[in-house]
Order: sequence, then C-alpha cells, then structure tokens
Amino acid sequence: MNEQVFANTLRRALDESAERLPYRITQRLERARSAAVARALPSPQAALAVATADGSSEWTGGQPSILYRVLSTVLPMLLVAAALYGIALWDDAQRAADTADIDAELVLGDDDLPVSAYADKGFGVYLRNTRQ
Repeated sequence: MNEQVFANTLRRALDESAERLPYRITQRLERARSAAVARALPSPQAALAVATADGSSEWTGGQPSILYRVLSTVLPMLLVAAALYGIALWDDAQRAADTADIDAELVLGDDDLPVSAYADKGFGVYLRNTRQ
C-alpha cells in the first residue's frame, strides 16, 4: 500500500513540475520523446498505440488483420473447449476407477468364498456368471 501512495505522490509531483516548465523546453522534450519512440519501434505500423505527453493515445497502425481478429476470437474458445473436454475425460476416468473400487470391495468383501477361490483361474468366469 505504501508503494502505491509513494507512486501517486511522485506522479503528482512530476506532473506539477512539468506544468511549470517553459513552453520551449516542453516542445524539446516532446520531440526527444518522439524520436526515442521512433528509434525503439521497428516501424510505425508495429506500434498499435503510442501514448502522448498528455496521457491520451494516438493510433499509429491500421486495422488489425483478419487473421489476427479471427485468431483472437477463435483461439480462446478452442482453449476453453479443449479444457472442458480434458475435464470430462478426467471425470470419466475417475468415475470408472471409483466404480472398479466399489466392485472390488463387493467381490472381496464376500466372506462366503474361500481364499483359494481368488487364485483359481476360473474365478473371473464365476464372477461374470454370478452377476448376470
């Protein structure tokens, strides 16, 4: 919280001192800033918006391409759909595992069977026949 208060105080102090600068110095600073931004950006079309000294923004590029607009719309929807599909698969696997655990508890919970029955090769056939 102190950092936010400090940042606001500093911003206000800089804004007040910038307002007291002579017009000639303000213009030189603006030209220097524009030159620095022009050197930093590969081309004017690469920057979509450049902030000006008064805090507004100035549009320097054209309309975004159709590919960009389609991808920015479709890609998030595809990611959400893929995530939901993954969640559904995980949920199905969890339910199958839970059902298998319940079946195993029911089968192993029968005290009627001797321990040797579990080792018998025909035990699986016996289980299938008794469930139907």
